[in-house]
Amino acid sequence: MAKPAVDVQGGRELRRKFKEAGDDMADLKELHRRLADDVAGTAKTKVPVRTGRLRNSIRGSGTKTAARVRVGNNRKSGPSAVPYAKPIHFGWAAKNIKPQPFIFEALDERRQDVINAYNDQVRQIIRQVF
Repeated sequence: MAKPAVDVQGGRELRRKFKEAGDDMADLKELHRRLADDVAGTAKTKVPVRTGRLRNSIRGSGTKTAARVRVGNNRKSGPSAVPYAKPIHFGWAAKNIKPQPFIFEALDERRQDVINAYNDQVRQIIRQVF
């Protein structure tokens, strides 16, 4: 499993304390989805486009513990197949494909927004719970 690009120090302990205090963490799930959608939207402006399938495959999702931006799929053929997302993003030296890290660039651009939103949400939950 890949290491997260933004790691919240003490996140596990924070979730445990919120759960002990009676918060079901739905607030963080919604925050994670919103933040992932924001980064995905920025990534869509940075992705190289030929047919638009790669750009259209970028999507955000959120759980109680993480925000994720996903790209591509494993379909081998058909009009919605985008099995080439990883080689485009990370590159593939053997095929002379240079990396175009559009997701990392999008996160770098939005990093402070993500941190600020996370801090604001955690403070709001703390005020509600404690």
